[in-house]
Amino acid sequence: MIVDPSTVVITAYVADWADDDIERQAWLAECLARHDNGDWGDLDHDDRAANQLAIRRHEGRLLSRFVVPESLTADTDEDAVWIITDDLDDPDTATTILWPSDY
Repeated sequence: MIVDPSTVVITAYVADWADDDIERQAWLAECLARHDNGDWGDLDHDDRAANQLAIRRHEGRLLSRFVVPESLTADTDEDAVWIITDDLDDPDTATTILWPSDY
């Protein structure tokens, strides 16, 4: 397991988007599970390589990018959600679910 569930945070904009919508909440949970299992979604070769290096060294940042399904795109102009685990070397590191525009 990469992600400590007690250190997962979500930005206010993503939380507002998912509030009261069980399908959006389920999709975000699925994205988080994929991130935790090393499936980083829609990333280019360089970002995938950076994630693999961070895992091997157990230090550095992990980035995932998941495209929002068309059925869930109402109320947002965002096309993807990012999940970032800040520093694998820090046992208290946060994992954040955010829109790219939140970064």
